[in-house]
Amino acid sequence: MKLAAVVPVYNENPEKLATVLAGLKNYVNDIVVVDDGSDKNYELRITDYKLLKHQINRGQGAALQTGTDYAIKHGAQIIVHIDGDGQHKPENILALIKPIQQGRADIVFGSKFLDKTNRIPWTKKNLIIPIARIINFLFSGLWLTDAHNGLRAFRAAVGDKLYLSHDHMAHATEYLQLVKKNRLRYIEVGVNVNYYCYGQNLDDGIKIVKELLTEKIFK
Repeated sequence: MKLAAVVPVYNENPEKLATVLAGLKNYVNDIVVVDDGSDKNYELRITDYKLLKHQINRGQGAALQTGTDYAIKHGAQIIVHIDGDGQHKPENILALIKPIQQGRADIVFGSKFLDKTNRIPWTKKNLIIPIARIINFLFSGLWLTDAHNGLRAFRAAVGDKLYLSHDHMAHATEYLQLVKKNRLRYIEVGVNVNYYCYGQNLDDGIKIVKELLTEKIFK
């Protein structure tokens, strides 16, 4: 099955991104990098991969959808989403796509909590992520072991059922809503992560909740 990795980028560290892309070459057929309106002085020189650009910063959800649309249009059968900061290891892709290849799942979510070797910052492990899991459940009805994990894979055939309307970080919760709404088969698998930086904090979580509530009120 033809695999395509979609990598959203916003002012990403070029060295870390280069390491991620080099690793991805061993596991996927195509790599689509989406520069989501990085600063004017930020320049990516990518020759071996497809580079798409947003003229303005629209948000990670929008970048993922742009890359996904391109990958499906060009024949990908499995779409993999992975962050460009090096937090997720490309070798995790093997475990991520296995349930799809075996016909057991339409979408697979990575979970850092199902891999017991991960060293997760205390506040994220015991405060931020548990709260995020509850929020995910309240808005989607799905109870996962992890929340807002940037590593996922799904069948291109269900791409129309997983079309994002949230441009920003609430896209992670929206995926769960779409899985529930369309009765898609889902599985979580353990993935190993590197914490180079802290990532999303409590303020980011509040912004996500506001985005989700706004949709609830005005939809």
